Amino acid sequence: MKGKNMSNNSKDKTRKHIFDETIKALEKKDAKTLGTIGMPEIENAEELHLEFSELSMSDMKRADYLAKVEMNDEKFILHMEFESNYSSNRAMNKRMLRYLSSINWYDNLPIYQVLIILKSPQSTKNINNKIEMIVQGEKVLEYSYKVVKVYDMNKYEVLNSDKLVLYPLRIFMQHGNENDEEHIKECLKVVEELEDKDYYYLTVELSKRLYKFEVLENYIKEEIYMASELYKEPYEKGREEGIKEGIKEGKRQELIKTIVQLLTKKFGILPKEIKNKIEKSDYSDLEVIVGDVFGFEILDDVKKYLSDN
Repeated sequence: MKGKNMSNNSKDKTRKHIFDETIKALEKKDAKTLGTIGMPEIENAEELHLEFSELSMSDMKRADYLAKVEMNDEKFILHMEFESNYSSNRAMNKRMLRYLSSINWYDNLPIYQVLIILKSPQSTKNINNKIEMIVQGEKVLEYSYKVVKVYDMNKYEVLNSDKLVLYPLRIFMQHGNENDEEHIKECLKVVEELEDKDYYYLTVELSKRLYKFEVLENYIKEEIYMASELYKEPYEKGREEGIKEGIKEGKRQELIKTIVQLLTKKFGILPKEIKNKIEKSDYSDLEVIVGDVFGFEILDDVKKYLSDN
């Protein structure tokens, strides 16, 4: 039975699991191996313990991956963020720096940060992962983090490494001469044959970040998807995060309203194109815009903060 019937026979459309919880599910499967995507040598760690502490940032999500590591007689924190909709260097730099300061507030260990970019950015050609501040010729801040581009990785090399927890992420990777249909079929077939059906479920969920469900439903095998324990038992934390996301969305709408009012007052009636892009922007991008709005000299200054998505 194919997933084409899923919209009629299952609760898929009412079970909107959050992307972050999909990553959390992978962590729980095999945290150390998942960590190798950002820091390959982590597989040699003597100890690795996931941390789920809430950070003191009411307007930001909990860190995607946070672990205390002991390796080669050194203790440190591995922090990874998985991004499927990269929109702005400036916004991401500020976001990662805020994570760094908040994590450091709770623990004094050194922090190794990695940004895992899943999809190729549409509006940013060159990824800038550094912040440098110079005042009166003196460097007062130099900050950077590692960037891993999953979309540039070869999906077949993952199979050679036999790291099951990375299999669902193969949907974002390079697939040579295969078209989308062949790529989707191959990625699903690999996890279909695994004993643990959670990997099939997670591959489907991550695939939704790339393809419309109307495309995917032709290839999903409903009986395998529904055999996953993750399908049978919805995440408790997913429901909690859903409530938090609802609150955050309310704040996002308030930011949109404020930005439109300020820009209209400064530049007059805004073009429909700009208003639409503002309304589609992420909370972190909107924060940057509202913080810089009084520095904009022309309307084109706003566009560099807006994604084309």
